[in-house]
Amino acid sequence: MKLQDTLPNGVTVDGRFYKLDFDFRNVLRMMDELDRDDVMPEARAYNALKCLTNRPKNVPKVLEAVKGLLFQEKPKKDAQKVTDFVQDAGMIRAAFRQAYGIDLYRDRLHWIEFSEMLNAIPEGSRYAEVVGIRVRPMPAPTKWNAQEREWLMKAKADVAIHLSEKEQAKKYQEDVAKVFSGLMGIIAKGSEQDG
Repeated sequence: MKLQDTLPNGVTVDGRFYKLDFDFRNVLRMMDELDRDDVMPEARAYNALKCLTNRPKNVPKVLEAVKGLLFQEKPKKDAQKVTDFVQDAGMIRAAFRQAYGIDLYRDRLHWIEFSEMLNAIPEGSRYAEVVGIRVRPMPAPTKWNAQEREWLMKAKADVAIHLSEKEQAKKYQEDVAKVFSGLMGIIAKGSEQDG
């Protein structure tokens, strides 16, 4: 968003404006609904949009417009998940209170404002420290850094994001695909050398 823009309160689809409530709690509920596997996709979409409005209409198009508005940055293919809104909830609440004086239990915040503030949490909060540990690369082993590597491995294990069963299954499939791709590359190189 441009600095002079105001926070949106809805989306326009096919020339019609749909007023929506983009409070961060509603958007988190919407994301939870979209992740559900126990309901049909049409019901999932309807329930997701119901988190933002009492009377969802034109559900597929409005939901796509909402996603385009609220989640403009597409996650990179191999992007590391650094925040879990369930696991990190307490740290996020504390960080907002510490950094901005905002009580996320009581105060309303537009999703875009919430996201921007979350991404700018300053150093000095436990949340910023945990994210820093999660993204910190493991240094290559040398004869001088054994203690640093040991500390970082333990710290990463202590603050690791616990994947849901669905996320574990997806990661497993991705890992298997990487191994398969690597094996196919080795086989292809071997065939080229033999030929």
